[in-house]
Amino acid sequence: MPRRRTKRGSERTTLDSTHDVLICGASFAGLATARELAGSGARVLIVDRYEVGERQTSACAAPTAWLEVLALEGSIRQSFDKLVVHTPHTTVRLPLPFTFSTFDYQELCGLLDAQNDAAFETATVQERVGGADEELIPVQTDRGVVSAPLVVDALGWRRVLGAGYQPPDAPLSRGLEVHPGGRSGELEIWIDRSVVPAGYGWSFPAQDEVRVGVGSFDPRFHVKEPTVELAERLERDVVRYQGNWIPHKLREGAEDGVFFVGDSAGHCLPLTAEGIRTAFYFGIALGRELRSVVEGRATRETALRRYGAFCAQHEWHFKWLLRAQRLIPRVPPRLLAAALQPVSSRRFTHWSFDHYLKIAHPSMVEASPRQAARPLAAAA
Repeated sequence: MPRRRTKRGSERTTLDSTHDVLICGASFAGLATARELAGSGARVLIVDRYEVGERQTSACAAPTAWLEVLALEGSIRQSFDKLVVHTPHTTVRLPLPFTFSTFDYQELCGLLDAQNDAAFETATVQERVGGADEELIPVQTDRGVVSAPLVVDALGWRRVLGAGYQPPDAPLSRGLEVHPGGRSGELEIWIDRSVVPAGYGWSFPAQDEVRVGVGSFDPRFHVKEPTVELAERLERDVVRYQGNWIPHKLREGAEDGVFFVGDSAGHCLPLTAEGIRTAFYFGIALGRELRSVVEGRATRETALRRYGAFCAQHEWHFKWLLRAQRLIPRVPPRLLAAALQPVSSRRFTHWSFDHYLKIAHPSMVEASPRQAARPLAAAA
């Protein structure tokens, strides 16, 4: 369980303070970044409007290897070595070269949070104050101004400390799911225009609950009714809603002196909308660059340049997945069903999913976050 480090009631006083690193956002990306700074001696503050692990906004599934290498196995609820894909004309079972696991969000965040030595406060980040060239970057919160030379925006798709998006006129997908109780042994998705014209539905079992939802690549398409219909089709109760906007376009990792990671940088893979392992991956990369600054091995400007270049190196992966995201809804259903049969072979599935995993591979993680981290030499 997350350890409570916030102030409540009369203790929730003004937060005017200065730190070495300010991380805005306490979910996957922010906590992964903080993990890499553990033991560096830096004065790190994490701020979020919610308590750590308080507000789940995704289906919470990731490659098992990522959870294992980050020592998060205790949060795993169920693991799967096959992916079941339904279309109006066929159902195929894709054998995976690695397993995916659903997990408990609160427990995972607590386990990941325990790996840092940062301070934490509940505060709503409102805006950046001041220009890009200042040595200290002030950030306005609802509890006062917090400043640091190294500031991270891990607040999600709104990109609060930069130029934000306004849905529905933005490269964002919609996602909504319900969390009924129940059990199932299959990880399932539906590519079916009767469910959603452009997007997919899913059923992700997690031990004693089944997370049923719908995601639409078109932000103008509302997904509540399709989510209800899919849950009822599966004879699941329509209870405990959660949802969010999902970015499907990569953005600049560094801008005007601020570092962006996770959904605020568009670190969510198009087509699959998988953003958890990419949040870990880019968060670790960012944390190592920040560590190089606080340990005197690099300047902030060097870290901004290297991290921005590292993010940009992955742009072609995001572009190809975005092209596939735009193409698949245009494929006639019978043709899509016919295409799924040959690609469901073990050889092809293993080849394609192995390449997919390499986009953000768990080998990125080092054995100990407290060891001095290497800068991103490939982006130097």
